[in-house]
Amino acid sequence: MGPVSPVFVGRQGETDRLRALARQAVAGHGVAVLVEGEPGIGKTSLLDRVATDCASLGMRLLTGVAEDLEQQLPFAAIANCLGIGAATTDPELARVSGLLRGEQAFTQTLAAVNHDFVITEAILDLFDEWFAQGPVAMLLDDAQWADPQSLVVTHRLGRGIDQQPMLLVVATRSAPRAGPVDALERSLVARGGQVIELAPLPPSEIDTLAHDLLDADAGPRLRRLLATAGGNPMYVTELLAELADEGALGDRDGRTELVWDTDELAGGWVPPPLAEVILHRLGSLPPGVRDALQTAAVFGRTVDLTELSRALGRPLAELADVAASAVEAGILADTGTRLEFRQPLIREALAARVPPSARAALHARAAQQLGTDGSEVERIAEHLAAGDGVDERTARWLIEVADTLTARAPALAVDLLRRTLPHAPPPQASRLRLQLIRALLWRGEHAEAERVARAAVAAGDDPGGDGDVRWLLAQTCYRRGRLRESLEVIQGALAEGSGAAGLSEGERGRFHGFAAICLFFLGRFDEARAAAGQAVRAGAASGDARCIGIGDYALAMTLAVDGEMEQALAAADRAFAVLTEGVRPDLQVDPYTLRGMCLLELDRLAEADRALSAAVAANRESGGAYLPIAHTLRARLLFLDGRWDDALVEIETGIELPDLLGSAVRLRGMADLIAVHRGAAVDPPTGTGASYQHHFSRWARALCVESQQGPAAAFALLYPAWEKAHGLEPRRLVYRVCADLARFAVAAGDREQARALAREMDELVAQQTHPSLTATAKLCHGLADDDPDLLLAAAVDYHEAGWPLYEGNAYENAAEALARRDRPALARQTLDRALELYGALEATADIARAEARLRAVGVRRGVRGPRKRPKHGWDALTETERRVAALVAGGLSNPDVAAQMFLSRRTVQSHVSSILAKLQLSSRVELAVLAAERTAVRAGG
Repeated sequence: MGPVSPVFVGRQGETDRLRALARQAVAGHGVAVLVEGEPGIGKTSLLDRVATDCASLGMRLLTGVAEDLEQQLPFAAIANCLGIGAATTDPELARVSGLLRGEQAFTQTLAAVNHDFVITEAILDLFDEWFAQGPVAMLLDDAQWADPQSLVVTHRLGRGIDQQPMLLVVATRSAPRAGPVDALERSLVARGGQVIELAPLPPSEIDTLAHDLLDADAGPRLRRLLATAGGNPMYVTELLAELADEGALGDRDGRTELVWDTDELAGGWVPPPLAEVILHRLGSLPPGVRDALQTAAVFGRTVDLTELSRALGRPLAELADVAASAVEAGILADTGTRLEFRQPLIREALAARVPPSARAALHARAAQQLGTDGSEVERIAEHLAAGDGVDERTARWLIEVADTLTARAPALAVDLLRRTLPHAPPPQASRLRLQLIRALLWRGEHAEAERVARAAVAAGDDPGGDGDVRWLLAQTCYRRGRLRESLEVIQGALAEGSGAAGLSEGERGRFHGFAAICLFFLGRFDEARAAAGQAVRAGAASGDARCIGIGDYALAMTLAVDGEMEQALAAADRAFAVLTEGVRPDLQVDPYTLRGMCLLELDRLAEADRALSAAVAANRESGGAYLPIAHTLRARLLFLDGRWDDALVEIETGIELPDLLGSAVRLRGMADLIAVHRGAAVDPPTGTGASYQHHFSRWARALCVESQQGPAAAFALLYPAWEKAHGLEPRRLVYRVCADLARFAVAAGDREQARALAREMDELVAQQTHPSLTATAKLCHGLADDDPDLLLAAAVDYHEAGWPLYEGNAYENAAEALARRDRPALARQTLDRALELYGALEATADIARAEARLRAVGVRRGVRGPRKRPKHGWDALTETERRVAALVAGGLSNPDVAAQMFLSRRTVQSHVSSILAKLQLSSRVELAVLAAERTAVRAGG
């Protein structure tokens, strides 16, 4: 068999283009590139050349290949790029490596989708740290085989890449290909990514390739034959090797020429397809080498000699000689860290020679051998999944490793558990069924998890006898949004588990706590409070802290909707102390966010800010479903305390997240509200009815309607948000609309309606007194009675609460009342204070309304308002943006900035994007340079 050495010919335009993009990335302007082409056209060779160029530029180089056998293994392709394997010891990779191994998955995250989120964020954090150290190049080959999670990471890396020193190159076969890769291409191109389609090499470059391979020019007949290869360099390479092996080439006047006679070429001989050429050429390998390579090909592109030795029962030294021969023949490539097939087509051709039954037997033997030496469970599972059957031994192994396998590769776990269950004897079957329900629940297959769990309950099949199956069944119903059915399962478990051999006191407490949460979301608050109390008492009696925590959590929620915020905070603090200490998160509870919400409602804004920052951080670490809600509450806080630009960044961050609990509509509503205050018009809220979910959008729209159709129409639009407030969003949580409602009512001539609002606010104040509550009650009374003293008192209370917009509203209303009382000097002074507050918020619509109202009663502003913040330059930056800019310019990564400022990495990224736009820059490198120049000028001035 003639040796084939990889030769790179042509592609000068593509090489120069990628080299220029690499230099651009080194300068801080990153870019993503998708390289496409047919098999053998030269994608891998081009990536090898790019890797050499990137290394010469001093870039951190990450290269990897996606494998078709690893498509069910989450993050396999990206782990390949990062160099993470079973023996990874690099401290920089420790966190990501541990997460990929499934460490603490079940104690920190609720389901696979949450765990995937945590891993994705950890990988992106790692890249951000590397970006702060220098330029990075990541080259991923054979992306058509990549697992979905790796494609998501690649997509996320492509967002904002223009601001980072990164070259991202993804090579994939041309269409048709899997949908996710097409989606990745659209995502990268939409953000400035480039596509390089590798065309066939022109005849001149095919001539050059032939010369380099043959060490001589090709003769005319050989050139005509090579032209039939369609410009595919691999086809040419393999065809020449095949012709050499057949003795069809010889020297003719210093050229290499076909030496077959006329009969052999009669009729115009046409070369077989590339795959057949490869197969025929590989057939000339010695049997021992060919057999070993065929088995290696079945196992994947990367060649693990130790694994191959166990599967074949051949000595490792013998297989090392095989590998050396294969490298010399150009079949395998030694990258320095691993052996792999040089071309996917070579591996596919070798694997195709192994009959399906023989492949299955090889996988089964590999699984059996690897299962005896502590190999990675997911690798064993891959072999079992591709093997020819499962048995009782498989069942025993699965029972031992089910949790680990579920955390690392949930799709593989579900597949093997399903296949093994029918073959397991009864005791093992019960345990496997329980593990299958857990794996299905973890993977998000809730309907199937419910079906299997209901069948187990009906059969009385609960291996531990402690209600585990019913607990999982209740969870499946809960996660499907069927709370009544979940409650029925819980009540059934409590009823049947009341005997001496039934549930323990702690287990009963768990079910009572779960029932309390279901009852709360069903709006049955009194029953929820009772069930929460039972959970707390059971937990205290049994010493089960989780029961106490869940009970206090549910109690805090019921107290909050009843308006008892001080008591709610106390219960939330007790739940927080328990549920944040390694308790398995098998319910969607979030003590961090609950505590932050209570502090926010108590006007303890500084404490709420810290608590909600912690909520964002904790949810990010656990992939919590409440992360968008934490961002929503932070955005609400920032709106209230006047940091509107920061609120918009928080809104943008929250909207980008997976939205399982319907937070996006509230976030967009808050964005609309800020936009209207700043003079923009917004579209009417979408959807039907007067759902509380739309009350921010409805509020924003009402402010628009006020200027277009008058205050009566605005009141009619907004009032249902207050009138129908109940259940999970009672009046105690939506009373902020009353300031505008009362103003609308008075402006429409309906002071009695304003008095009704004031009385309803008095009822809330009677429950608990906090500055913003008393301020809103005073404002409503002041408007209803045209009492400037009450309105000024409301302004003082709003100032104490830290709500500048509302303080400005109170001063605006007071100024008008003072003018009507013929106190123009004080009215002007009061108006100026309102305009000063509005100006700091850039609330241009409020400024215009206040000036118009006061002009109508003969009062004009006494002094010019604060100078508007410019749109560009350093002075355009908010206080938060200035802090972020200083830290970024100082060389800190986004995660480091996030840690220092108690923000999320995504929020920091949004701030960086805003900073670059305002400073009219395009990269962090430019920001650092500009900041250094500015510092030098200041020092010299």
